[in-house]
Amino acid sequence: MNERYYDPCYYSGRVPVRPGDFYLQSGYRLEPVITGLTYPTSVTFDNAGNIYVGEAGYSYGPAKADGQGRILAVGPGGRVKEVARGFRGPMTSVKWHKGYFYVAEGAFPGRIYRVARDGRRVELVSGLRSGGDHFTTEIVFGPDEAMYFGVGTFTNSAVVGIDNFFYGWLAELPNQHDVPCRDIVLRGINFASIDPFALTEGEVKIVETGAFKPFGTVSYPGEVVKGELYCNGVIYRCAPDGSGLAPFADGFRNPFGLGFSPSGRFYAIDQGYDARGSRPVTNSLDPMWEVIPGGWYGWPDFVGGEPITKPEFSAEGKPPHQFVMKYHPPLAGRPILQFAHHSATMKFDFSTNPYFGYPNQAFAAQFGSAAPITGHPHGRPGFRVVRFDPQVGQVHDFLVSNNPGPDGTGPARPVDVKFDPRGENLYIVDFGVMQANQGAIIPWSGTGSLWKVSRI
Repeated sequence: MNERYYDPCYYSGRVPVRPGDFYLQSGYRLEPVITGLTYPTSVTFDNAGNIYVGEAGYSYGPAKADGQGRILAVGPGGRVKEVARGFRGPMTSVKWHKGYFYVAEGAFPGRIYRVARDGRRVELVSGLRSGGDHFTTEIVFGPDEAMYFGVGTFTNSAVVGIDNFFYGWLAELPNQHDVPCRDIVLRGINFASIDPFALTEGEVKIVETGAFKPFGTVSYPGEVVKGELYCNGVIYRCAPDGSGLAPFADGFRNPFGLGFSPSGRFYAIDQGYDARGSRPVTNSLDPMWEVIPGGWYGWPDFVGGEPITKPEFSAEGKPPHQFVMKYHPPLAGRPILQFAHHSATMKFDFSTNPYFGYPNQAFAAQFGSAAPITGHPHGRPGFRVVRFDPQVGQVHDFLVSNNPGPDGTGPARPVDVKFDPRGENLYIVDFGVMQANQGAIIPWSGTGSLWKVSRI
C-alpha cells in the first residue's frame, strides 16, 4: 500500500480557505477534509463510518493520461492510504456494500468490479457501451438487494458528428455510435457535418450521418435498428454478483446520479442536451425522473418529456428539429422536477436525520457548465449544491461557489454528495477546477477535494 498525506486546513496545500469564495446556508459549517485530489468523483462509507474516495484517473480535455482510477481510504487528520488502483479512467462510481467496494469503470468497453479491502478485484460485468461523450454512472443497491447502474449515450442527440471528434473519442473509436435497448424504426433523417478526418489532410469535405449510425453512414426510411443488451442511455439491474444483467429502463441521455428515497422510490437525475454537434438542442433542462421497470424516458426525440420538435429546442439559425424515430414507446411519465439548463446536475443523496435537517429532502451536486463547448447558458448555472423535495419540486441553493476558478479556495465543481451512515454530516466531492474555451476543456489536476458540512 502507498500512503500520501494532505494538510486538511489548506486548499491545494497553499491558500487558506476564504469564506467569501462560497455561500453556505446559515446554520451550517463547511470544512475541508482532504485536498490535492486529482479528478475525484465519488465518496462512500463502510459500516464503521470510514471514508473512501474514488479518483477518476481521467478528465475531458488533454488530461486523459493524468493517472489511473483508484480508491483512497481517508483517515483522521486527512491521512490517506491507497486501497486499490489501476482502473481505466474514468472511474465514475465507488460504492461500499456488504463488505466490498463496487466500482464502475467508464472507458470503452465499460466494466463493473467488486473489490476487496486488500485491493483484489473481480470483474462482474463487462462489454458496456460506455466511453463516448458519456460513461458509466453511479452504482446503487435497491431495497430488493439488486445492483443498479447506468450507461450514458455516445453522443449528444443520437448523431455522431464533428463535436465527437473534438471530445476526443471519434478518432479512437471511428465505428462507434449509439445503440438502442429496444428495436426502433428510423425515419431516414440524415445530418450533414464537416468530415474531421478529411480536415486532418487539409481537405474540406461534407458527409451525412444518420441517427444510431457510425459517422458517415446514412439511414433510410423504415430502417429497423435492433435493440441490444449492451446499449446506451440505459439503467441496468443485476444481482450483486453481476448475473442476470438486463435493462431496467431506457431512453435517458446520461443518468449519472441514481438513488432510492427513504420510502423506496427510485430516482435518476439525467443530464439535458447540449447546443452542439449536428443536432444541437437548446433550452434543455436536467430532468429528475422517478424510474419504473421497463420505462422509456424519451431520448433522443423528447426533451424532459416534451417533443424535440417544439420551437424552443431548435438552435438559432438551424432548421426545426424532426423526429429521428418513426414510432415512440409511451413515455414513462413527466419529470419529477427539472434543474437549470447546463447546471450538469450529478449525484445526490437524501437526508434522513432530523439533526442535520430537512429529513426526506435530497441534496444534489451541480458540476456546472462547460461553456462555450456545450453552448452558452444564461447566467452561471451549477457550481453548487442544491436542496429539494422531489415531491414538491422546489429547488433551493444550499452551497454556491462564488469563485470556481484556479484562485478560488472553496469547492469548485461539486460532483457527488453523500451523508455519513448516521446522517449527521454531508460530504461533498469537489472534482476541482475545470475551465473551457472555444476549442478545449482545461482541467487542473491536484485541485480536487473532499469537504464536510455539519450543523453549527
